[in-house]
Amino acid sequence: MEKFPFTSYDFWAYLSAGFMLLFAIDQAGSTHLLMRDNWTLAQSIVAVSVAYVIGQLVASASSFIFEKLLVGKVLDYPTNILFEQSVARLWVQRLLPSYFKALPESTQKAALERGKKAGVGKPGEALFWPAYTLGKATPSVATRLDNFLNLYGFCRNAAFVAFADSAVLYWSYLQPKGPADHLLWSRLALVIGIGMLLRYLKFYRHFAVEVFTNFAWTTEGNNS
Repeated sequence: MEKFPFTSYDFWAYLSAGFMLLFAIDQAGSTHLLMRDNWTLAQSIVAVSVAYVIGQLVASASSFIFEKLLVGKVLDYPTNILFEQSVARLWVQRLLPSYFKALPESTQKAALERGKKAGVGKPGEALFWPAYTLGKATPSVATRLDNFLNLYGFCRNAAFVAFADSAVLYWSYLQPKGPADHLLWSRLALVIGIGMLLRYLKFYRHFAVEVFTNFAWTTEGNNS
């Protein structure tokens, strides 16, 4: 039996996002190309290929908007927040208290002390990379990191697609003779988008927590 050509990350982060966006466009355009009873092999291959390509584009867009702009410019990265180095405004921190929760003081101290041995004396991206390298070399930790990567990648892309679907469906509703139920679907997609964005931030933070907690407390030679 041939190996499935997609990884779990491909499926959750790319294919699912691509199909969700295609579905909204399909409904808004009333083409109903995806809502068919029978699929030929060729049609299935084309549909999966198109969804995968769109999913890749969605991932690039969501990464830029949510990670580079929202997190990078407004919220700040967990690599800083976990060590109480956040530069986010106070009202933003109060709005998302769980995202801005720092590591226990003892864990911060242990991670920084270990970082000094690797030539990194302060928190931030420079400390993240030796910590991440150690985590990937520890099988049990690497598995958890991959799970968090899949989860936050899926949630990030799903949030972006949900917001896009909301806009597409609302546009469809505003058209002459636009389906009335598209307004409800648009509102539902908006709520889903907000919920998935919050889930993305949760798993994005957990990913960094796993990296630095392992770095702080895993002893030399214990990487099994």
